[in-house]
Amino acid sequence: MSVLYLLSSLGVINGLLIGIFLVFRNQNKVANAYLGGLLLALSLRIGKSVFYYFEDNVDLLILQVGLSACIFIGPFFYLYTKAIYKQHRKIHTKDVALLLLLLVSIVSVGLIFPYRTQPDVWNGYIIYGIYYIWAVFTLLGLYYAVKMLKPVILKPSTMTKSQQHLAILTIAMLIINLTYQMALYGLFTYIWGALIFSFTLYFLLGRMLLSSKFFSLKPTDQPLADASKKLEELNVLMDTQKPYINQKLKLDDLAVQAGLSKHSLSKLLNEEYRHGFAQYVKEFRVKEAQRLIHTRHELSLEGIGFEAGFSSKSSFFDAFKKITNSTPSEYRKAQQLVA
Repeated sequence: MSVLYLLSSLGVINGLLIGIFLVFRNQNKVANAYLGGLLLALSLRIGKSVFYYFEDNVDLLILQVGLSACIFIGPFFYLYTKAIYKQHRKIHTKDVALLLLLLVSIVSVGLIFPYRTQPDVWNGYIIYGIYYIWAVFTLLGLYYAVKMLKPVILKPSTMTKSQQHLAILTIAMLIINLTYQMALYGLFTYIWGALIFSFTLYFLLGRMLLSSKFFSLKPTDQPLADASKKLEELNVLMDTQKPYINQKLKLDDLAVQAGLSKHSLSKLLNEEYRHGFAQYVKEFRVKEAQRLIHTRHELSLEGIGFEAGFSSKSSFFDAFKKITNSTPSEYRKAQQLVA
């Protein structure tokens, strides 16, 4: 029992420390801030479980804080996966509004119905609403995670390190949520959620220490063994995470996401792809523009170019013409004739 207590407690403490570190980390600021918030919320909730399971006479305020933190777990997971998928470079106002709404709601409920005096209200009503919000937003986060992982689910050997970490985090989130949902109905004990969180955290930390690639740490130069496989992994990353839609994407940014040094990525593109970084990104942007021409009929051609990651109309038209041997206008007309 003491071993379980130690593992669970250390998981909570490390989760809090890493969460704070990520919230204030500058690199990949938006996604890391949401991931940090997720770890903080999970740590508070699981800390409550550890106290409740192993300690006698726990202050009811600790239980209220732990239960209140649950309302943020699903939303932070959803915002994290959405930020990665859509390559958010800034925190959007509507996302802040969502978090503020949840904060004001749970604080207001806590003030009106304090757990110390009205535990029956919490256990009979409030906790069910909190767990419902947790589950709904976890499923919304799962939607974005699946969109990013779908092309490689059946080919796990082609996953990049970042995709592997996302897959592990997603599976852990689903298991933790399911564990707590079942515990709510007496089918499980809450301590299993704490253990799953701790083991997942330590597993990811172990991978970080071994590879130095988790949390987007700058990787060191490495020989490009099996360059064709590396290029295939990079292509999968481009298809699933679409970093090219960021108009300010730089070689350094893509190198971090691919888990390569800037030098290694440049060497890979020049020697294996046989073109440089700029051409590589242009081809993916043109392919995305072609897809948008098929699917986003309400957009102007200039709007399609911006959506695909081009920073100007002229750069979009020039790249499209060189790669497809037709202008965007000619391509759209040809597709309309076929349709």
